[in-house]
Amino acid sequence: MMKESLCEINNLGLRYHRGESAILQGLSLSLFKGEIVGIRGENGAGKSSLLKAIAGLLPYQEGEIRMPKEVRKGLSYLPQDLSLYDSLTALENLIFYGKIQGIPGRLLKTRGNWLLEELGLSQKSREKLSALSGGMKRRVHLASALMLRPSILLLDEPTVGCDEESYHRIRDLLLKMKQQGTGMLLISHGRGELEDLADRILTLEQGKLREKCISSD
Repeated sequence: MMKESLCEINNLGLRYHRGESAILQGLSLSLFKGEIVGIRGENGAGKSSLLKAIAGLLPYQEGEIRMPKEVRKGLSYLPQDLSLYDSLTALENLIFYGKIQGIPGRLLKTRGNWLLEELGLSQKSREKLSALSGGMKRRVHLASALMLRPSILLLDEPTVGCDEESYHRIRDLLLKMKQQGTGMLLISHGRGELEDLADRILTLEQGKLREKCISSD
């Protein structure tokens, strides 16, 4: 059975300013439905820039990024930096982001409460974010990107600084989303995280995804 392609990246080239060396050059990658692709690389290798380019947040100068219109509508990007509001409760944060993503009002609380339950935060749903631990905030951060039921999920260090419980909660939910068909690109420096989650592990060096890849099998 042929895999369903969600995103095709062909010969991508990106530089911040004219005349500067390319951050990404000749980069090609396919992402399929229900697949998690892990990306490794040193700091400054261009990993975050790649995710931002796919998300449409960073212009590129060469090549193309192709995905069906419906897939593009269902794309969700989770940056490394927390983008949450400390003055809102965990559930209020999710409702806020759900509204931005165009989720119908009748579904906002249902979806938000389900995600918090999956992440072990049901008892914390009405607590202000400022009262939660760093690992709990990471869980809410992930939930904010999952309100959309994404077709593609771009993850930049989703478990950085997490305690063991938060890490396992996040890992288990990502695996569940994979089973539901979500395709993911995952950046992580965490020891063993890509091996836990990824179907393929690629290395980004000098702006290119090297053909040598490390299978998690």
